[in-house]
Amino acid sequence: MKLFAWDFHGTLEQGTPVGFAQLLKDLAKSINYPIKVDVEGVKKLYGLSILDYLRHYFPKFSNEELIGLRSKIRTLQGRKHIAKYIKQAPYASFVLSQIKKAGHQNIIVSTSSQRHVAGFLKVVDLYRYIDEVFGIDRHSLDGEFNIGLEKSKAIKSYSQKLKIDSSRIVVIGDRQGDIEAGLLVGAVTYQYINADFPAVRTGAKYKIRDLRKILKEV
Repeated sequence: MKLFAWDFHGTLEQGTPVGFAQLLKDLAKSINYPIKVDVEGVKKLYGLSILDYLRHYFPKFSNEELIGLRSKIRTLQGRKHIAKYIKQAPYASFVLSQIKKAGHQNIIVSTSSQRHVAGFLKVVDLYRYIDEVFGIDRHSLDGEFNIGLEKSKAIKSYSQKLKIDSSRIVVIGDRQGDIEAGLLVGAVTYQYINADFPAVRTGAKYKIRDLRKILKEV
């Protein structure tokens, strides 16, 4: 058995920049605060925490006020919003299903909360292919956060539970932190180049634009 450890946002889904830009507009409207938000601006900040996004778009607000706005964002981003803006990345369900059919395991390791990511997976109809969801919620934290290290802990813990050694772990993500996590556990690493965002430089062994390339590991 192999373990495939996936990032979610930007890897198995698409549409987040458009959806989050609309969330920011809805938030500003709800408090009667005029701001200019466009999708390209949201893309440039991709990878930051929600609090950092709010600091950028609401610079005059205190930290306490921003934390309150963060709670409003979570309320606005319900199932209806997700279904409207977010969908599977191309070939995501096909690739995940083929991995499961071959007797391997898929897990999600995200920097959003477990509940949040599980909800997204259900709406975009990918949850049935996932064996476990790990959510390390950096959006609830205000301090420094080492994405690679925290994700690697989740992957290592789960692989040890199943007695899967590092040579049988495949880590797939679109950002540097995802790849660092894979390198820390000694996994084979794939960087998914998402057409929605400028490519970032990583130390991934493979760089792909089509998720079906992962199937050579099956």
